[in-house]
Amino acid sequence: MRRVFVSYSRQNLEAVTQLIADMQAVGIDTWHDQTLTGGQRWWDNILANIRECDIFVFALSPESWDSEACKSELGYVMKLGKPILPVLVAEGININLLSAPLNEIQVTDYRRRDKDAAFALLKSINTTPPTPALPEPLPDPPRVPISYLSTLKDRIESHEPLSSQDQITLIFELEEGVRQGRSAIELRDLLLRLKRRDDLLAKIDLKIDEALKNLDEREQTKRNEGHPPPPSKPPAPHNFTEEFRSPANPGICSRCQAPLQPGTRFCGSCGKPLEENSSALAPMPINTPAPKVERSETRTYTCPDCDASRLITDVKAWLNAQGFDSQQMETEAQSLLLQIKKRGGWRDWVGMATSLNILFHQAGDTLTVEIGAGKWLDKAAVGAVSMVVLWPLAITAGYGAWEQMKMPDKIFDYIGARLSYR
Repeated sequence: MRRVFVSYSRQNLEAVTQLIADMQAVGIDTWHDQTLTGGQRWWDNILANIRECDIFVFALSPESWDSEACKSELGYVMKLGKPILPVLVAEGININLLSAPLNEIQVTDYRRRDKDAAFALLKSINTTPPTPALPEPLPDPPRVPISYLSTLKDRIESHEPLSSQDQITLIFELEEGVRQGRSAIELRDLLLRLKRRDDLLAKIDLKIDEALKNLDEREQTKRNEGHPPPPSKPPAPHNFTEEFRSPANPGICSRCQAPLQPGTRFCGSCGKPLEENSSALAPMPINTPAPKVERSETRTYTCPDCDASRLITDVKAWLNAQGFDSQQMETEAQSLLLQIKKRGGWRDWVGMATSLNILFHQAGDTLTVEIGAGKWLDKAAVGAVSMVVLWPLAITAGYGAWEQMKMPDKIFDYIGARLSYR
C-alpha cells in the first residue's frame, strides 16, 4: 500500500481529520503533522516523512494556500519529483487561478465529505503515477518556516518574568487570533498555557477567560451552521405554479392540465369548477415540511428561489438527452414532482410501469430534492398529486433497478454540478 503524506492548515483540521479517516478506513498508510508548534527537529521530521512518502496530498484551502509551512512543503516535494494530489477541502479557492504546479493537476473535490467524495479520493490515489526514485544528490531542504503559533508558545513559556506590557501584548495577539478564525484547538492550548503562569496578572486572567468564552461561542456557531436550527418563522415553500397565476395566465386545471382563462368559473376544456381547481392549488401552510418518500434518498442544496424553475428545466432537458421520458406535476404540498421512465423496453424488464419520482421542495433559499420509485401516473387524470396517494405506491424492486442504473446518484450529481456553476 502506498504511503500518503498530508499537508494541511490546522484551520481546516476538522475536514482533514475526516479526510485522513477515510483513507485509513481502506488501509491507506497516512502521515500528517500533529505537533502544535515548530522548531528545527519538528521541521526535520516533516521533511523526512515527505522523502519517505509515495504520494503528497495537499489539502487545498485558502488557509493552506497562504500558509508558509504548506508552501515550503509543496516546494520541497516538487524538487523531489513526488506525485502531488491536490484535494479541495474548503470553499474560497478559484481552481482556475491556481499557480504551478497545482494548475497542471486534476483537483479532487472533497468539500462535501460524503461517500462520493471518498470514492473520488480513493480513485485519484489509485490512479496516481508511480513514485520515482529520490534524486541524487537530494535538494537543499527548505528553512524552518516562521510559525505564528511557535513564536507565541516560546514567549508564553519563557522562563523569564513577563512584564505587564508583555502579558498585555500576548493576550492581544491571542484575541486577534480568535477574531481571525485561527485554529480553536491551538488557541485554546496557548490561552491555557498563559493562564497557568505564576506571574499572571489578575486583569489578564479575566481577559483569558473572556477569550476562551469567545472561542467556545465561535465553535458553537460553526456547529450550528452545519446543523442549523429551524427558523422562528419558516420561509414559505416555493410555489412552482406561480408562473401560471399571472393575470395573463392565471392557472391550470388540476384535472386536464389545460390553461385557464381569466374571469371564468369553469375549465373550458373539461368543465371542472374553478373553485375546486383553485382549492387544489391553494398554498399549504408555510411550515409544510418536505414530504418523505418510502425507500428514498434526499439531498439539500442552496438554491435561490428564482433559480429553482430554471434548474428543473435543465434537469428535464438533460434527462431527455439521456433517453428518458419525463412528466411534471404539482403536489398538494406545493412541491413539484418530476416522474421519469426509460424509453423502450426497459420498464418491461422491471416488470411494471415503474418511474423514478424526483420531488423538488423549495423553502427560502433551500431546495430539498427527494428521489424514490413509483408507478407512472396518468397526468391528465391525477392533476395535483396527493402525497397520501402517491408515496404508498413506492416499489422496492423498481427502486432497486433504478439503483443498478445509478440514476439517483447521477441526478443528484447533475443538480449539484448545475448549482455550483450558478
